[in-house]
Parts: sequence; C-alpha cells; structure tokens
Amino acid sequence: MAAPDDARIARAEAAIAALPELTRKVFFMHRFEDLSYERIARRQGIDVKEVEGHIAATLIALRRALKDFD
Repeated sequence: MAAPDDARIARAEAAIAALPELTRKVFFMHRFEDLSYERIARRQGIDVKEVEGHIAATLIALRRALKDFD
C-alpha cells in the first residue's frame, strides 16, 4: 500500500498531466523556472491576464485533486 504522501503526489501529478499543454507549460515556467507573469506572457505571446488564468486553472485543478487529503 502506498504511503499517504505518495498517493497525494500521484494525484497532484495526474491533475497536472491532465491540464492542457499551454496551461501546464505556464505553470511550470512560473513555479519551477521562477518567471514572472510578464516574462511568461512575452515568451508565450499571450496577455498577462491569460497567464493569470492558466495559473488559476492549475491551482483549481490541484485543489480539486487533493481535496480528500485536507
């Protein structure tokens, strides 16, 4: 049986993997490359508001996937 942390990580990974490609890419650029919303927007050729929307969508997906663990 997997440890609770392993199950939580697996759910988070699955939620992120299920995101649209651009949403996933924006999330990784912000969280793991530490890029600002403005820099991500320039790199992707999108509005800062779109970057905000992609980040929000990711956080919502993660909250939903992990709601049973809280």
